Amino acid sequence: MSEILDIMKTDGKSLSREKQEKYRDKQQQKLEVAAKLKERNDWVTRYSNCMTSIDLNDAIILKELVANTAAKMESDGDKMMKRPRFEPSLDSQRENVLQRLLTYITPYMDLKENSKEEVSTKNESSSPEGQIRTEVRYFIAEGTETVRMIIEQSCSERRSEKGLLPINIHSVFIKPSTFFEDPVNIRKSIIQSFPQYFIQDGKSNQKLPFQIMVSAEKAMTHIVGFPVARGAMLCGIVPHYNIEWLEVHLEKMVQSKSNIRLLALDNISDTANLGSLVRSCTAFGITAVLLSEDSCDAFYRRSVRVSMGHVLNALLIRVPSLASTLKDFNKSYGIVSYAAVIDKNADLVLERVEKGHISQNWCCVLGNEGSGLRDEVTAMCNHSIRIKMDDEVDSLSVGVAGGILLHGLREREKKCDKCIS
Repeated sequence: MSEILDIMKTDGKSLSREKQEKYRDKQQQKLEVAAKLKERNDWVTRYSNCMTSIDLNDAIILKELVANTAAKMESDGDKMMKRPRFEPSLDSQRENVLQRLLTYITPYMDLKENSKEEVSTKNESSSPEGQIRTEVRYFIAEGTETVRMIIEQSCSERRSEKGLLPINIHSVFIKPSTFFEDPVNIRKSIIQSFPQYFIQDGKSNQKLPFQIMVSAEKAMTHIVGFPVARGAMLCGIVPHYNIEWLEVHLEKMVQSKSNIRLLALDNISDTANLGSLVRSCTAFGITAVLLSEDSCDAFYRRSVRVSMGHVLNALLIRVPSLASTLKDFNKSYGIVSYAAVIDKNADLVLERVEKGHISQNWCCVLGNEGSGLRDEVTAMCNHSIRIKMDDEVDSLSVGVAGGILLHGLREREKKCDKCIS
């Protein structure tokens, strides 16, 4: 009996120790959570000139303010030239903060309801003399790695070498864990990319050139209109390139004897295919992408998402006449165009072309997903080319075919003097 009592006492002491250990662990976890929240709040407060936390109640108020703004602008009549005015409650400091966020939060509002899958917000923009007004269009990028890439690329010094404009980030809309915690930790990427705006102690006198909105998942969902699984979104200004911009860049490439590689797209209508093609272009060193007037927009949300943000790393030029542009480029820069076809009578079969037999300066021309290239565009191409496939398959998606052709043409091109040396 005494042995049984001793065992019971021992078990009782063990259970008591386990309970104490569990209690200490819970208390430690509470302390760690409290310390984590304090560190986050302190960081947001320190950089309050460019950071704001948004909860669900804030999101509800912001939606109401945006709706009121839209109603007021419509009643004013000229919604392109007038800036919305509000009369905030003077006793509500938080309302003043939220009203300041309207410019940044509006592009994210009800994205699911936007049938065009794009955000195109028009703002006034003028030259220093105030004589030229232009339209500012915003794009939305989704996903942690896409957001990270855009942030890091925005500080790349190599963009100008490729003829690319700087990336102008407007805002970052992100969940707390995605922003502050590993393994994603977007905060770390921002600090590494923009070190001049962050200091160890005290407040920074410099303001980050974009707004960071750290938001709970429910608040993000309420704003955008659908569950935000990826945890990070970014809004930026769509860069605008024209044919004159490209011609200046091509002249520089001709003078430096660099290979010119172009992709021309005739009436591409699927945004996912366009995003895939643009991603392939950046992977294979394509100089620029020519888009016919009736091709879809590379800055639709779906296209930006599929491209993993690489639409910002490509020179995208919309031309009024693709056929005329191909003809002019052949004459001015010696660019040889290869029309992608599925016709068995094509001039060339990609796999049978030997290395060095593709022009140093070339353009791959792809057509619509269903109808292919228009006759007038094909007529301006120097050659037709197809991919060798088994008889059971008559065609590939334009995204897949484009990737194969871009890689194959680059592998078979004549190397420029600069590359050989």
